[in-house]
Amino acid sequence: MTDLLVDIGNTRLKWRLQQQGAVHRSGAILVRDLNMAQLQAILPEAAGAMYWASVGDDAQGLCVAAWAHEKNIPCHQITTQDCWQDLTNGYQQTQQLGVDRWLAMVAARQHTRNAVCVVDCGSAITLDYVSAQGHHEGSYIIPGARLMSQALARDTAQINITHRALENIHPGTSTAQAVLAGCFQMAHYGVCALVREAQGQGYEILLCGGDGLAIANELGVTYVEQLVLDGMAQLAGLHQL
Repeated sequence: MTDLLVDIGNTRLKWRLQQQGAVHRSGAILVRDLNMAQLQAILPEAAGAMYWASVGDDAQGLCVAAWAHEKNIPCHQITTQDCWQDLTNGYQQTQQLGVDRWLAMVAARQHTRNAVCVVDCGSAITLDYVSAQGHHEGSYIIPGARLMSQALARDTAQINITHRALENIHPGTSTAQAVLAGCFQMAHYGVCALVREAQGQGYEILLCGGDGLAIANELGVTYVEQLVLDGMAQLAGLHQL
């Protein structure tokens, strides 16, 4: 059977169509564009079932579920759990742990049985620490460069920032460039320092998220592009990693 996996993040909706573990198609859209027309245009209808998870608002999840209902595709929402196999949630209130981070840890547990630090470099940067026994030991959450620059622009007068990819990370020659470069450097060096600290403590490192590849290449650690969707597939019993 062909299965459709959908991950609704803070910035992007990521999806992939797979059959018996083999990925046939995949894609993404910005969640600000999320509506029925967009879903009609991008999501494949040839799915026997859909599995979805969301850290966005309820309306986004309802939109995805409504699309599946309209296409007569059985729809299964994935949420954060207390435990899965030997992986245990370390949060005092289970559901406060974002489902994307839970799924990334599920996938990471299949990649390695060593102690592992899962680093997701998305809109926010999260680091989740899992012991060799599978216990989630805790987390760090820090704003990504875009969120930091947005906060500075919102709370400081006369800063007008057009968000775009940085051509370099040298000191800026305008206020907007200086903010973007400074926030990028803060996020970049913060992640690198925490990763090196985790390595020194014996953790294996797995990175994911849109800004994670550059850091993974710099530090020589493993990057898995679709770690969250891998975890969703694993949790749903669709394939073995």
